Amino acid sequence: MTESASVVESAPPKPPVRATEERTRAFLAALESKDLAQLENTLHPDATLTIPLAPSGDPEPFGRFEGKEQVLGYFRGITEIMARIEFADLRVSVTADAATSFVQAKGNFTTPDDRPYPNVYVLRADWSDGKLIAVEEYANPVTFAKHFGVPIG
Repeated sequence: MTESASVVESAPPKPPVRATEERTRAFLAALESKDLAQLENTLHPDATLTIPLAPSGDPEPFGRFEGKEQVLGYFRGITEIMARIEFADLRVSVTADAATSFVQAKGNFTTPDDRPYPNVYVLRADWSDGKLIAVEEYANPVTFAKHFGVPIG
């Protein structure tokens, strides 16, 4: 065996910022494809999800989910109330320490009765050991309220 044959070449590790961007895009792809197994695999056991903006205008978050099961339950609910989940004009930004990613996107969603549900999203995703540990979902709460009959104000 020659020396060159005994050396195993491997690709260099991805820079942390690139790896976080790829994890973020994979998370969104799993949501778009309604892949609950992949979403579950993405979540840290201590995951949280917060929806800070309420249709009422109250300063308290509209929703807060704590722990992997609650967060996965929230994602399951989205997959059930939306026939199509599609993010358009997607922009992903990652902090220099690669611990947080930000997503800006238009949501081209449809409900099971084929009503379009267009909204605008900004997500903050915090990562720990390659797992999603905290999400903050910012969307227009008035769009949500009008579409789903939630009282405004």
